[in-house]
Amino acid sequence: MIGRPAAAPVGEPLGCHALPTESAGPPRPAAIRSRRNAVSPLVRRAIAVLVSAVCGPLALPAVQSASAAATATPKVVKVMPLGDSITLGIGSSTDAGYRLPLWRMTTTQSRYTVQFVGSQHDGDFPQPWHEGHGGWKIDDIAAHIDGWLAAQSPDVVLLHIGINDLDSGTDKEHAPDRLAALVDRIFTDRPGVDLILQGLLPTTQGLQDQIQQYNLRAENLAPAQEDAGRHFHYIDAPQLTPNEFHDRLHPNDLGYTRMADAYFQALNADVGSAQLPLKACP
Repeated sequence: MIGRPAAAPVGEPLGCHALPTESAGPPRPAAIRSRRNAVSPLVRRAIAVLVSAVCGPLALPAVQSASAAATATPKVVKVMPLGDSITLGIGSSTDAGYRLPLWRMTTTQSRYTVQFVGSQHDGDFPQPWHEGHGGWKIDDIAAHIDGWLAAQSPDVVLLHIGINDLDSGTDKEHAPDRLAALVDRIFTDRPGVDLILQGLLPTTQGLQDQIQQYNLRAENLAPAQEDAGRHFHYIDAPQLTPNEFHDRLHPNDLGYTRMADAYFQALNADVGSAQLPLKACP
């Protein structure tokens, strides 16, 4: 019959197969051409309905997936700021140290949200929790780390510790060894955690040489940790200028913001990595 489409080849979806083109030939009589023109619009409308019915549902999941992706809830990442009075935030006008500017930086993206965790809370902002303890040394942190990790189950630990070991004069030479033992302890308790260790501030007055040696040993922890399949990252602390310190040991707001930026660059890269076993909070 004139105007009826040829059947679709076997294996191709009905309604999605292209219509055959009319083969070249001698001109048809006017009567036949008129009859074809009368029937063709009806056939075409029928075909359009059929194509819409068959192909429309096939495209729907893709549209739904795109919509779902656009409205997907960002994953929540539990982050434990861990350390001494610098983690606590002494010297900052907000009592939050680097934690407040770091939290603000994380809100500039939509892939994840940060939930700070810890037994302490300082600073007037939505995520004030942390494990920063004024005056504490590496061994003080090690004595409590098991319970903190068990209670909080962090996905990420931001570690900054050691300045009191060097400043107090207590067995300074073995401070890097105590740091290495603490790092091992954290991974023993939380094998899948992402540990970001920021070195000590290299321009701290009176301790520059000791800090340089300590940071070098801290950075050298990375190869063995990575070979063991652990998510360990050492990042350099910023070289603060005198006007970025509150006192001899503690940054002011400017210095803390620079520390926050160093942490954010590492955290943001790690959270976006498929290798990091991040999970949503229960």
